[in-house]
Amino acid sequence: MVALRGAASSRARVRKYLRMDLSFAFFADSAVVPPDGKLYVLGGGFSALSMASLPGRAAFAVVAGFRFSAADVGQAHQVELRLIDAQGKLVLAPVTLQFQAAGARLVPGQEVSISTVTVLQPMFGEPGLYTTEFWTGGSRIGAVNLTVEERQAPAPVPAERPN
Repeated sequence: MVALRGAASSRARVRKYLRMDLSFAFFADSAVVPPDGKLYVLGGGFSALSMASLPGRAAFAVVAGFRFSAADVGQAHQVELRLIDAQGKLVLAPVTLQFQAAGARLVPGQEVSISTVTVLQPMFGEPGLYTTEFWTGGSRIGAVNLTVEERQAPAPVPAERPN
């Protein structure tokens, strides 16, 4: 799941909202958000990727949900998604998510949630920890980690088997 800002996230329920909050983020094999706004996920919630060999390319979805307050309805929002390696270097060019919280006017305390799906196909050069970060307005609002490992070849089967 998502790494939120500790005590700050519990205050988020009571505070007057910042522009938006990241309410969840995870990796999935596949996901989609059709026009009805519901989130459909296949193979979701993993945090490790086992590759046949490295370097190697993988394809997966980054699923994220953003929460907006009544003050945000009708305003455009941008979030930058960054995939970085353990040294903080970009693995892919950043992806800019753009969306708008729409709908009827909300009363104070009500909120709107928007789910997003971003398909990534990075080339992983080596095993290790990779992080997908979410940034808006120059601030990191959350992150989710992915451990990449190279599968070990199975042990050879002995030529003769005792019976």
